[in-house]
Amino acid sequence: MHFIHGNFEPTELLKCLASSVPQGLSIIDKELNLVLVSQTALKLLGISYDLLQEDRSLENVFRFNAKRGDYGPGDPDEQVQQRLELARKFLPHDFVRGRPDGTVLRIQGSPMENGGFITIYTDVTKEHEQEKALQIGRDHLMISLKERTSELEANRDLLLNSINGIKDGLSIADPDGRVILANNKMREIYPELPRLLAKNAHVSEVIRSLFPGDPHWSLDELADDQNMWSERKFPDGRWYRATRTRTDDGGMLCVYSDITTYKEQQSVLQSHTDELVRHLRKEKEVNEMQREFVSMASHEFRTPLAIIDSNAQRMLRKVERLEPGTIVERLGNIRESVERMQYLINRFLNFSQSQSVGMEVEVEPVALRDLVKTVCGRQQTLARMHKFHVDVDWLPEQMEVDRKLIEQSISNLISNAVKYSPDNSRIYVIGSEMGDHAVITVRDEGVGIPSDELPNIFKRYFRASTSSGIAGTGIGLNMTRMVVQKHGGTIEVDSEVGKGTTVTVTIPKTQQKVRKMLAEAN
Repeated sequence: MHFIHGNFEPTELLKCLASSVPQGLSIIDKELNLVLVSQTALKLLGISYDLLQEDRSLENVFRFNAKRGDYGPGDPDEQVQQRLELARKFLPHDFVRGRPDGTVLRIQGSPMENGGFITIYTDVTKEHEQEKALQIGRDHLMISLKERTSELEANRDLLLNSINGIKDGLSIADPDGRVILANNKMREIYPELPRLLAKNAHVSEVIRSLFPGDPHWSLDELADDQNMWSERKFPDGRWYRATRTRTDDGGMLCVYSDITTYKEQQSVLQSHTDELVRHLRKEKEVNEMQREFVSMASHEFRTPLAIIDSNAQRMLRKVERLEPGTIVERLGNIRESVERMQYLINRFLNFSQSQSVGMEVEVEPVALRDLVKTVCGRQQTLARMHKFHVDVDWLPEQMEVDRKLIEQSISNLISNAVKYSPDNSRIYVIGSEMGDHAVITVRDEGVGIPSDELPNIFKRYFRASTSSGIAGTGIGLNMTRMVVQKHGGTIEVDSEVGKGTTVTVTIPKTQQKVRKMLAEAN
C-alpha cells in the first residue's frame, strides 16, 4: 500500500514524478493506449509529442519505430504485430535495446493491477560503452596472457629440446640438493631417475639408486669435496666422467660424459679407428647401392628385354611378309619397352642414391582397367604355355596413380605368378571396386610359399625355399609393396605350398586423402 495525501491533485503528482525521475517513464492502459509518456522518455525514444497527439495507441508508436528502422530489417507490419501480441500478454520484462543513433536503452516493464503497464527507460549508453571497453581490455589481456603462455611453453620446449639434444647426461639440483631437471641421457644413465624426480629426491639418493653402498653425500660434498669421485664405472660396464658446478643460486649443475672408449683405447688409435670405420661404412654404402641397382635391373629389365627380343625375332622370321603397319606396331612395342627401361633406370638410380624407403610417385588420371588389360596382354605373349583368366571389367574406369610404377608393379605380380607356376597352369587376374578403393588380385597354381616364410616375403632379396632352382633376385615383391604403400594402399599375400599363391593389392582411387595425410605428418 502506498501513502498518497488525499488533497494532492493526481495530475500534478504525475507531472512532478515524470519530470523529477531521471529515467524516462511511460504508462499504457489495458487497451494498449498510452496514458503518460514523460519528456525524458520521448527524448530517449526519439518520439515527438505531436505523434502522440494524433494517435496515442501503442500500435502507432510501434509502427513509427518500425518504419524508421528501430527494429532492424524486416517487414514493418510483421514487426508491429509481433510486438503487439507480446504486449497483450502484459508480462514483466527487462532488456537492453540499441537505437540507430547509437543510444543504448534499458527498458524495464511491469504490469499494473488495473491491467495497464508502466515502463521505465534508462540511458545506459555510457555503461554499455564502458562494458565494451572493459571487454576489449579483457580480450587484450587474454591475448597477451595466451601469447605469454605460448612464449613460456615455447621456451620450456626449447629448453627441454636443447638439453635433450646434448649427448652427455645433464641434471640440475636446487640449493637443497633436490634434483629438479634432467635430460634423457641422464635418465638413461639412472633408470630410476623419473620415479625419483617425481618425489623430489636428493642427488645422493639418485646416486645410491645404482650404488647402494655409497654414503649419503651432502650437496657441499658432491660439489666441492676434492675426494668426491669424478670418474666411475657404472653397473652397465660404461665409464662416465662427472663434472659438477655450483649455480648462482647455490644449486648444482652436473654433466656426465661417456669416457668408456677413452678408457679402453688410446685417443690416437681411436681416432684412426673411427676414420677407418667411416671409410668402410662409405664403401659398404656404395657397394650396397651398386648391388641394389644391379639386382633391381636384372629383375625389372627382364620383361621389357623379353618383349624387345620377341618382337625382333618375329620381324626377322617374317621380314619379307610383314606389312608396314605390322612393322610399325612391333617397332612401337620395342620403343615402348626401351622407354620403360630408361624410366626404370632413372627411378632406380634416384632410389639408390637417396637411400629412401620408397620412390616419389607422380600421379595422373589413369584408365586402370585398360592398363591392367595391357599388362596382361603383354605377359600373355611372353608366357604362351600358361592360361590367363582376366576379369577386370569391375575395376574403376579411371584413378589417380603413377602410371609407370603401377604398371611395373602389376607386371611384377603377373610375371612372378608365371615364373613360379608350371606350364599349362592357370593365372587369374581379377579386378574389382570396394568403396573408394580398387582391388587387384593375382592368383596362380604354382609352388606356393611355406606359411612360416610369409612374414619375410616382402623383405629385399628374400626368396622362399620353394623357389630353389628358379631364377630370381627377391626384388619384385619388395618394390611392389613400396609402390603400393606410396599410393596409400596395402598388399597381402596368401599362399599354400603346392597349391599356389594369391596376391591382393588395394589402392585408393584418389590420392587426395594420401596427400593430406602426408602433409599433416610433415
